[in-house]
Amino acid sequence: MKSLLGMLLLAGVLSVPVAASAQTKGNFLGQTERPLRYRPVGTDFVIENGAEFFNRPLYGNNTPFRVDGGDKPEFLVYLPGRGGNLRFGIKTAAGLKWLHDARKITTLYRPGSLLYEIQDSLLGDGTLHLTALTLSGAQGLVVRAELRGTSAPVELVWAYGGANGTRGARNGDIGTERIPISQYFQFKPEFAQDNRFAFTGNTFTLQSKPGTVAGITPTGAKLAIADANRWASLGDLLASVGPVQALPVLVGQVAMPSNQPLFLSLERPGEEGKRAALRADDLPALFDAAEKRRSTIAARITVETPDPFINAAVAALCVAADGVWDEKQGAFMHGAVAWRSKLLGWRGPYAGDALGQHDHTRRHLLNWFPQQVVEPIAPSLTSDGPAEPARVPQDTSVNLARNEPVLHSHGALTKSHYDMNLPAIDALFRHLLWTGDIAFAREQWPIIERHLAWERRLFRRPFGVDKLPLYEAYAAIWASDDLQYHGGGVTHASAYNYYHNKMAARIA
Repeated sequence: MKSLLGMLLLAGVLSVPVAASAQTKGNFLGQTERPLRYRPVGTDFVIENGAEFFNRPLYGNNTPFRVDGGDKPEFLVYLPGRGGNLRFGIKTAAGLKWLHDARKITTLYRPGSLLYEIQDSLLGDGTLHLTALTLSGAQGLVVRAELRGTSAPVELVWAYGGANGTRGARNGDIGTERIPISQYFQFKPEFAQDNRFAFTGNTFTLQSKPGTVAGITPTGAKLAIADANRWASLGDLLASVGPVQALPVLVGQVAMPSNQPLFLSLERPGEEGKRAALRADDLPALFDAAEKRRSTIAARITVETPDPFINAAVAALCVAADGVWDEKQGAFMHGAVAWRSKLLGWRGPYAGDALGQHDHTRRHLLNWFPQQVVEPIAPSLTSDGPAEPARVPQDTSVNLARNEPVLHSHGALTKSHYDMNLPAIDALFRHLLWTGDIAFAREQWPIIERHLAWERRLFRRPFGVDKLPLYEAYAAIWASDDLQYHGGGVTHASAYNYYHNKMAARIA
């Protein structure tokens, strides 16, 4: 090989001009249309003066509740449905402004939380540190604010409101709305229509169409109602404070002591995990509990590699995998934001075992296994022989894409128009390898047998003169809607079935 390479170089066949390196194409620094904006630091993803709002969801306790933050320190509460915007500002002797307009904002996504280090001329040499977490054991948000490096008087200001329950096309996920999410979740005055605030001391409630939100603010805070039409300008909003507003938003102010944190929380009461009435003194403990929960989830799997992106990505993946679990339904969701509905197959069911939560995988599978179709196969759905697929005309009502009676016959596990059986049984086999649970394998053995017969009867496509036992990819894996989805035998579906038959033999 060396001699051949040397001969080619001598002959000039592989000669490379000296300037070729400058012409090299690829995903190199300075040569990409959309360069990476975030850099990894430990398990954090960091950006300075990022431009995005609402591009970073913080999931809430394995429920549809979440909080969308972003590069800028403003938050959208999702109940589900739009539950209001929460934004922060500062007021000093030198002036006032919203924090998202500050001179320098360093944003850290520490998987499961958002941290901001904010510097501005209004703060002098000081830095305002802001941390946002979703609550542990309840559906809500807790924010910690601390001023460091200055003893000059600074007031923390916040505004909250605009809960109208809008869900969006896909729950406000990135890339699924008609406009970018950074615009989609921006506050508009009309969102405050029919919002009703009540407050006593430093606590308040917001009554709105999508639900009730209860808030606790720092001791000594001054709360008032302002005009939502003035939301854009902090000065105008504070000047609009009055007893009655057609479009109300809540505003609050409190003096910030130096090097002493302040806390603010929003919570949706009346849901699982509702607590007794809380006070401002309880918020530090709530924050600590939320951070403990976050760090536990993010550290379920840790890696140490030469690549800092991989090291940070694993922690983020742990949080994302936890986010797709829905505790009330006992199932993995198709997505944590968009497509948040339980789905038997594809990628979700693998998350439980990977994170050491084997009970989640088992509960998920048992949502569907009892629903497996066990009725005898209708004569019209039987195959012409043990190695031949069923010969049933495809349904013209769905452009010949499928035939529902065949799909939902003996052995099927869902009413979905996909082959959810294949990845679900794959997840079952991997679960058994993770756990060694022979008793569970014995209980599910009839499920396995019926599934293998269903796959063979519907999707086995003998190929070529040797009748190789290939299988059809009937939308059997994620992103498979247009992946060799045409009725012929393919490699990935065949690989699944090969492995499953081997595992069935091993278990038997």
